[in-house]
Amino acid sequence: MNKYLYFFVYFILNFSAYAETEIQFSLNSDSIWRGLTQNNGEPTIGADINFSLDNGFVSGAWIESCCSETSSYPTREIGFYAGYEKRFSENIAFSFNYVGTNYPNSKLDNYDELEFNFSFHDFEISYFRGLDNFPDYYELSYKYDFLNNSLYLIYGDFESFKNDNKSNGSNYSFGIDTRMRGFSISCFYYYFNANGLKDLDDDGIVFSLSKKTSF
Repeated sequence: MNKYLYFFVYFILNFSAYAETEIQFSLNSDSIWRGLTQNNGEPTIGADINFSLDNGFVSGAWIESCCSETSSYPTREIGFYAGYEKRFSENIAFSFNYVGTNYPNSKLDNYDELEFNFSFHDFEISYFRGLDNFPDYYELSYKYDFLNNSLYLIYGDFESFKNDNKSNGSNYSFGIDTRMRGFSISCFYYYFNANGLKDLDDDGIVFSLSKKTSF
C-alpha cells in the first residue's frame, strides 16, 4: 500500500508533465479476474485514471469496490502501474509495466507483477511475471472493430500458486463493446476451467457500463 501511495502522489505532483490524461468510471454486474468472479456475482463500481507521455512512458491507478468473499467481508481493490510503450507502426506495439494490486482489508492477498504486452494488428499477447512466488499468467486476445462496436475473444492460463495445483486453470471469454453517446456498454461470457478441483469451474455473463473522459 505504501508503494501505491508513493506512485499516486508522484503522478499528481507531476500532472502537468503528462501529454494526455484519461479517466474512466464504470458500473459492472460482477468483477472477473482471469476467469474467476471476485464478487460472487454482485455489482461493483470502479474508477481508473491513466497518464501518458509523448516519449512513451505511461502510468495509472484504479480502484474497484470488489473482492468480497462473503457479505460479512467487504473490501476493495486498489492498484497502480507504471511502464513504457513503444509503437513501431500503427499496428505493431510493445509495452511493459510494473503492476501492484492491493487489498486494504486483506494485505496478505496483495501481489506485484511485471506485465509484457505485444500487439500485432488485431491480436495481442500478454505475459504477467508474478513476483514473490505469485503465479505467472499468459493471455492471448483478438479484437475486431466494426462501426461503433468491438468484438473480442480472450484465452488465458495461469500457473499454480505455491505449487498448489488446485489453484491454477485456464479461462475463455468472448464479448462485445458498443459505444453510444459517449458511453461504452459491454457484455461478455466467461468460462473458467480448473486444472485441479472441478468444483472451481465457473462461468457466467457480465454487463458493464462505463464513461471515459480524456484531456
